[in-house]
Amino acid sequence: MTGKIRVKRGRFHDMPLETDGHGLIALTFGMESSASLWNIIFEGFDQEVVLVSRFSGSNGRAVSTLYEFGDIIGKNYKDCKVKTTRTGIEIKKPLPGNDVSLVNEWTCLMESIRDEMTKCIPDSAGGVETVK
Repeated sequence: MTGKIRVKRGRFHDMPLETDGHGLIALTFGMESSASLWNIIFEGFDQEVVLVSRFSGSNGRAVSTLYEFGDIIGKNYKDCKVKTTRTGIEIKKPLPGNDVSLVNEWTCLMESIRDEMTKCIPDSAGGVETVK
């Protein structure tokens, strides 16, 4: 996994780690924190962070599928916030600290969700697109 971290007023923005190889749904990750760069460098990164997963659809069918999954996630999981965007959804998950194992678990979960959403995107004829 590769990525850049840009810090602006204590927030980490758009750390692209993975994009969908199918081209239907792009997935990027970010991290937000109220900690300043000074805190991170000199005090460590054991402060509360918010993991941000952004799903973007490449067409209207993909965006509609993202909205449907966003509704399901928002209703069933109260420990994360789902926000719709013009091109898809954004999921924010607060963590009490920057635990690498929890971040890795979250990343794998989001990639699995993306794969499932990709399987459910209807094709132009009304069926479901099959992705290999």
